[in-house]
This record gives sequence, structure tokens and C-alpha cells, in this order.
Amino acid sequence: MTKEARPIITLTTDFGGGHYVGAMKGVILDICPDTSIVDITHDVASHNILDGAFSLLCAYSYFPSRTVHLAVVDPGVGSDRRGIVVVTEKYFFVGPDNGIFSFIYNQESVQKVIAIESDKHTRQPISPTFHGRDVFAPIAAWLVRGTPIEELGTEIKNYLNAGLPSVKKISSAHLEGTVIHIDTFGNVITNITPEHVSQLLDNNDLLRFSVHGQQISQHYRFYAEAPPEQIFYTIGSSGYYEIAISERRAADTLGVEHGHQIDLEMIPHK
Repeated sequence: MTKEARPIITLTTDFGGGHYVGAMKGVILDICPDTSIVDITHDVASHNILDGAFSLLCAYSYFPSRTVHLAVVDPGVGSDRRGIVVVTEKYFFVGPDNGIFSFIYNQESVQKVIAIESDKHTRQPISPTFHGRDVFAPIAAWLVRGTPIEELGTEIKNYLNAGLPSVKKISSAHLEGTVIHIDTFGNVITNITPEHVSQLLDNNDLLRFSVHGQQISQHYRFYAEAPPEQIFYTIGSSGYYEIAISERRAADTLGVEHGHQIDLEMIPHK
């Protein structure tokens, strides 16, 4: 007889340091002591829902079936925005209805989305400034305990799917994209993929990225391939083009932040 796997809850937040993550974990373990809690990241850029959505996208699918992914990047906490549970074929997702699960909606087959309404399964009274502790953590814990989804609230259809910022085709040789993430190493991740290049541009000439007047046309397959302080672009593990500098922070060198424009042009072979 095989031992039943321990339930898993992952955490993705913009809480950084402090007591907030610890409080959420305490609530989860009080309801379901056998839970394995895995931190995806607590270093999402503050209040940046897109950055949180991208961080979740890069990690969620590597977990076993029935994992509950709890994500709290919630600048609207205390307002009339809803808390939701998203049910897909393999996973549950718990968090605010503010677009944090937009990539999930586009990647997974959504079976239903529930608006959280149950007072029985949340902490009372609910703090208007800490729904991560009082709403989302207990809901996630009751889910891994096997609570039927119907007991947590009612199904909705009008949940927010913000989607990824679009890649704009400026001409047959020019795309305009956006910085969607800056990782711990200062690598600049764009929303442009090789599929955008093959589908939207007319030829297979050399690529050149441009940001803040800096042009980047050198390509390497991996970071160590580049000489020290060489700025270059590569295809990162997430499948998106990113800009990096060997052993330095490209974001700092380029003065780039989330949301900044990135241009990509095809340049003819000489």
C-alpha cells in the first residue's frame, strides 16, 4: 500500500520580509497540520499584479496534481474586489479577482471559478488589510482538507482576465513589447517570444533589441557563453526573450523597470 501524498499549498506574494508570510502559514497549519507549504516567491514587485502572474506562470505547472496555488498580490485589499477559487483539471488557485490568474486562464482549461462567500471557512473578523491571512490562507487550507468547492461560495463567469500586454507589430520588421519581469539577477524579461518573431515578422534576418536608446544585437544561448560585461539577449527558461549582462544586473545598467517599452527589429545580414 502506498502512502497518500501530503497536501501541498504554494505561496506567491509581494510581502517580502516581515511577519505576513509566517502568519499565513500559521493559519494553514492550524487548519491542516499535514500540509506541505512551498514558497514560490515573496519577492514579487510590490503591488505589481502582472509580475505576480508571471512568477506564478513560471512555476505552477511543475507541482503534483491537486496542489493549491495561493497567490496574494492585492493592491485592492479591503475594496469590493472579490476573492476567488479557480478550479482547473489539475490544480486549485486561490486569491483576489484582480487578474493575478490571467496567465492561468490562458494556459489551463478552467472548470469553474468560485467567488468566496463562506464565513464558516474564513477567519472572523476579517481584517480589511490582510485578506491573505483571514480569507485566502484558510480557504486554501480547507481545500486541501477536502472541503467541497460548493461550500466555499457561488460560481461566477465574469472573473477578471487581464491577459499579457500585447506585442504590437509596428511594421514587417519591427515589434514593440514590454518588460514584464525583472528577476533576482537583474535580467530583463520581455513579453516577446520566438513565436511572435516567426508569426509577425516577414524574414529571418538578425534580431536587434532596443531599450532606452541602448541597442542589443548579440545573442547567446546561455549566460556563461557571454564574455564579462557583455550585454546580450537570450531565450530564458520561461520561453520569453530576455536581456542580460554577464555577471551584472542588466536592469540597473539599462535603467529599466517593469512596464518599460522594448523594441525589436530585424536587421539585414551584411
